Amino acid sequence: MHTIEEAIADLQKGKPIIVSDDENRENEGDFVALSDRITPEVINFMITHGKGLVCTPIEEKLAKKIGLYRMARENTDPLVTAFTISIDHIKTTTGISAYERALTIRALMETGVKEEDFKKPGHVFPIIAKDGGVLTRPGHTEAAVDLAKLSGAFPSGVICEIIKEDGTMARMPHLEALAKKFDLKFITIADLIAYRKKTEMIIS
Repeated sequence: MHTIEEAIADLQKGKPIIVSDDENRENEGDFVALSDRITPEVINFMITHGKGLVCTPIEEKLAKKIGLYRMARENTDPLVTAFTISIDHIKTTTGISAYERALTIRALMETGVKEEDFKKPGHVFPIIAKDGGVLTRPGHTEAAVDLAKLSGAFPSGVICEIIKEDGTMARMPHLEALAKKFDLKFITIADLIAYRKKTEMIIS
């Protein structure tokens, strides 16, 4: 395992990291990157080696600003994952290529962004993070936004679940091997919770 500071340093360089949640929760690992440093190359890495759904955690205020309503009228997901309607930027064609998904994600952070800048539905899946981050909900959605804030970046991330070649979800030994293979920093949400409690206590 690496430190939160090491993970932040790589995120700031535009590199993805691996973040694992608790074995009593989803017990899964996700690739995590910063939205404002996302590139087609990182998207392609995620879909090639992660193979899960590429999502974009954002804050509630951004969702409201650009009219991203909840995907489900009644959320029956046990973990209450707050997916919004999916989107593509109006400048995309099909919207599914790594290039066009990166374009759509980066457009979310433009100062004058508005609802009319996006087509709905699309191929980028925003998820609304809970206020309070991982201290409120210990999920990858909140971890991505928290890490973006700690990195001094726009409060949004890009995440993708990591699936093994046999189609099953990657667990700790495989995630550790993957991190070593690609020289990626590897942290847990529990580490991030502990880091936030410690540093925010010092700040306050």
